Amino acid sequence: MGLGFALLVGFVIVALNASTTAGSVVAGGLGAVSAALAGYVSRTFIKSQEAAAGHLRAYFDQPLEFSRYLAAERLMADAGLSEEKQAEILSMIVQSMIVGPASAGTTLDEPATGS
Repeated sequence: MGLGFALLVGFVIVALNASTTAGSVVAGGLGAVSAALAGYVSRTFIKSQEAAAGHLRAYFDQPLEFSRYLAAERLMADAGLSEEKQAEILSMIVQSMIVGPASAGTTLDEPATGS
């Protein structure tokens, strides 16, 4: 990003100091190309960083999610429910584990907003 900006500034200086119109046009065109290249590299870097942050967030959210399942299982075991009711609740816990978290943008601590 810095190199692209430096090239842009350099080509602007060359365009301003050029003795001919053709030299100014060529320097301006090269400046535009370097600015576009810097924008492309910057966008690619930002997308890569966002993807890495998403993976890292999922990595650290997994133990919290798993602890919630374990807490639910402990509460169910200590509740003194019938075998039938325990099987039903355990089935719901397993189904929620298979489905996964509610959505990537919300957590269980934040209420989902709807219209």
